[in-house]
Amino acid sequence: MGEQDPLLAQTRMARAARHALLGIGLRPLIEFFGSHPPAEGLDNLADLQPPFLLAANHSSHMDTPLVLLSLPPRLRSRTLVAAAADYFFAGKKPGLSAFVSMAVGAVPIERRHASRKSMDRIKTVLEEGWCLLLYPEGTRTPDGRLYRGKTGAARIALEARVPVVPVGITGTYDALPSGRSRPQVANVSVTFGRPLSFERFYDTPFDQNFLLRATTDRIMYEIMRLTGQVYVDEYGERAKSRRTAKPAGSAPEQAAAGAGPLAEDASASDEDDEAPEVGSASDGEDEFPGVPEVPGQASGASR
Repeated sequence: MGEQDPLLAQTRMARAARHALLGIGLRPLIEFFGSHPPAEGLDNLADLQPPFLLAANHSSHMDTPLVLLSLPPRLRSRTLVAAAADYFFAGKKPGLSAFVSMAVGAVPIERRHASRKSMDRIKTVLEEGWCLLLYPEGTRTPDGRLYRGKTGAARIALEARVPVVPVGITGTYDALPSGRSRPQVANVSVTFGRPLSFERFYDTPFDQNFLLRATTDRIMYEIMRLTGQVYVDEYGERAKSRRTAKPAGSAPEQAAAGAGPLAEDASASDEDDEAPEVGSASDGEDEFPGVPEVPGQASGASR
């Protein structure tokens, strides 16, 4: 892989700005609106060295600073956040892209069909000894439940050959859910689970679609164990679009609406399995059904 220039988020200036913003600007706000005890599961990070992925559930814009502030300083300073290129790095928003790069260490990646260039950029970041925070759901939960994960995190973990640390975040949906602009006080918490290693799959020929889905489902299962959320085997974007859809007016729309959720799910394309949001990344291929967790893979999360 050819040498690449460092991202803005990796520069010393950005790291210094991020340290100041998180510690001076965001920490007091997080602590005021999100009363929380020290993060749990820090023992699972004690002997872990970068690179690795942090895969978390996503309920709120509060999630990213909360996770970063919960990390030990030695890891916080080496953690970047995967961010939606179409939203945070669009040409019309140069100020926003600079801000998120400086504030949370954002790394741009396409949410739908991430390019080879984006995947190579992520792999380079990991090879240089960084951690990457992402949200496999790809969007904030519309109702506090845990939704089906997209396969980007699994693809990155397998291609870059790095472990995945599941992260469970609770309380942020109550503090600042999607659609609300002003936070309210709530009890929030962060729990780091045991690192998941998929090393045994690195050099083994496999059905890629099946393996990506199985790996993703295993990650989501561990997140579910940490948060205690109800799991929904549906993509969060699809649930959101159904909630905001206008009343069906045409005959075909009425017929589809009367077919029930099973028919809707069966007819929906799996092209939705793209990349996660801020703290999310994926290369957008999920053309296969869900499967149980990887057989024989050790499970369990220390809390």
